Amino acid sequence: MTRVLIVRLSAMGDLVQSLGAVRALHEARPDLELHFVTQKENAPLLEQLPFVASVVQHDRRGGVRALLGTTRSAMRRLNCEVALDLQGNWKSAACAWLSGAPLRIGAAGPWRQEPWSQVLLTKQVLVDGPRHPGLAALAIVRELAPSARALPPLLVATESEVEVAAQTVRDAGVDPGKPFLALLLGSPGDPRSLRSAAVAEAMAGRLPVLVVLGPQNSDAEVPPGAAVLQQSRGQLRRLVGLGEVVNRSGGEVWGADQGPTHVLAAVGAKATVLFGPQDPIRTAPPTGRILQHPAPPPCMPCSKMRCSHAEGPVCMNFAPSQGREALAAPWLAAKPSVE
Repeated sequence: MTRVLIVRLSAMGDLVQSLGAVRALHEARPDLELHFVTQKENAPLLEQLPFVASVVQHDRRGGVRALLGTTRSAMRRLNCEVALDLQGNWKSAACAWLSGAPLRIGAAGPWRQEPWSQVLLTKQVLVDGPRHPGLAALAIVRELAPSARALPPLLVATESEVEVAAQTVRDAGVDPGKPFLALLLGSPGDPRSLRSAAVAEAMAGRLPVLVVLGPQNSDAEVPPGAAVLQQSRGQLRRLVGLGEVVNRSGGEVWGADQGPTHVLAAVGAKATVLFGPQDPIRTAPPTGRILQHPAPPPCMPCSKMRCSHAEGPVCMNFAPSQGREALAAPWLAAKPSVE
């Protein structure tokens, strides 16, 4: 059996987006044994996936020493014949090279985050379409499986994880057995985060609201009296369980283009994703309802981590009822090159 190393170190949302292609690779080529290398904090997302044989956890805080030491040793022990670089930067290309795989495949220079990193690959793939991590991953896996279908990502929660998440929701004051709205709030300093218009509409809606905060979002502006679920570091599996709780309850998720929103959508929760500075054609989850500002400012799209607009991130100053629907991932409908 041929062993394949999948390299996708970060970010959380991009890792999730790539899983549809990896799932499709397993479906088209069950003879391949698929292994992953990703950052330690993202590794829990790959648990319970039947197509992932093992996961090498890279400690990014260890820097180059960790990459050349424990990460390299763990990859070498797998003895993979093929490495697929789904990320497209120097670190991911170095992982592919350090793994010892003789065949190293990744996107060609124009698509890569760091174009010159392609020199560490043995085969470069031209990606036809937008720079979406899911599309790039699909183009790369089709080098091994031309008939691979375009599939959305899928995360799986265990029953025990669902029970734990349901109890957490109950403890926050929301009935997990009835439809509720999981409202994902981010830091006010992040221009992608939901703003007051969306929060006000959620609180005035028909569903009970559960505000979900990430471990770095304790400064989020939580509406008075709202039920709050505060995630801590190392609780990604609880987030996966929450997605299944929302799904089974018939509830909804409202969030911005941030990692937790992608996770909940990939579990199967009905997700509405508000896009401000980002271009949804490049990052939108394929299964979500994608909304943009009805009259976007001329500075959109924007990839800055800090907004430079005189009035702040006005591109996010809208409620879902005001949003303009955008097509998330038209490439999902594209047929494989070989039927």
